Amino acid sequence: MKVAVLATNGCMVSAVYGILDVIFAANYCVDRRYGEGANKKIDCQIVTIDNKPVVGYNGVQIMPTQLLDPDNTPDVIIVSATVEVVVDCCGEDIELEQKDEIKQWLVSCKNQGTLISSFCTGSFLLASSGLLAGKVATTHWRSADLFRRVFPYIRLNSDQLLVDNGDVICSGGSMAYIDMVLYLIERYISKEVASDSAKLIVFDPVREKQSPYVTFKAQKGHDDQAILKAQEWLEGHFDQEISIDTLADQVGLGSRTFKRRFKLATGETPISYLQRIRIEMAKQRLENTTDNINKIIWSVGYEDISSFRQLFKRFTGLTPKDYRQKFA
Repeated sequence: MKVAVLATNGCMVSAVYGILDVIFAANYCVDRRYGEGANKKIDCQIVTIDNKPVVGYNGVQIMPTQLLDPDNTPDVIIVSATVEVVVDCCGEDIELEQKDEIKQWLVSCKNQGTLISSFCTGSFLLASSGLLAGKVATTHWRSADLFRRVFPYIRLNSDQLLVDNGDVICSGGSMAYIDMVLYLIERYISKEVASDSAKLIVFDPVREKQSPYVTFKAQKGHDDQAILKAQEWLEGHFDQEISIDTLADQVGLGSRTFKRRFKLATGETPISYLQRIRIEMAKQRLENTTDNINKIIWSVGYEDISSFRQLFKRFTGLTPKDYRQKFA
């Protein structure tokens, strides 16, 4: 099987070379499991759209290891990620050097049967190329809101670490290239070799969601002063018993108007906004203190322990105990 890793200017250098390392580990595991000369190995090469070196976001130059051959398309293309996604002046597409040439190559390969995949923000390029039309995408959780604004017609499930549409695969965070490569190894070689590879590189392959890693970032890039005042009040009084109707009165709005404007300005209902603040404060205390978990739950404004545990798991994918074990 032939895999091409597409490197672009501004891409994550460590991930480009990391993909090669994971696949090298898989080929080593194939030899150990099936014997040298087994035909299950993967030929993985770095390519660039014009066959010239590119410079990663950290200033390190990446040399292509193979020239593009229009008559010899790869079985799989892995599109690299950029650290910062640049959107055009109209806010309707991304800006990337040689974008049109890259898109044309990706679509051509896809039409010839190549599986197209991306990790982290590489999904923006797939969306821009039209390869995610009618499909489900994921991307780095910090870029999810931007993805939805630029590509509102594409269904985004940013909680998922990996989404397989059959002929197009997306994976989420910056290190999710490892999850994706192991997934490809399982798909094209065997589950056993994928497991062997994960053990060799000392990587936990059982990762399905990005939600444990997500940090809530309040949306304050709006001009609704009444709602900004309400947000600040909630952030300062989250540990108290709060009435949304009373809060609406405090900022001089009727209850229905307040809820509508709050949702429009922040993308959250007042209740979900408060829940997210409380979850975030609980996460910080789980990470940075040794306080009893029930005490932490009470300290962020919840009386019902069971209810909060369910809410915490819905937002993070983990119980408070598991979250502390993972991140403290």
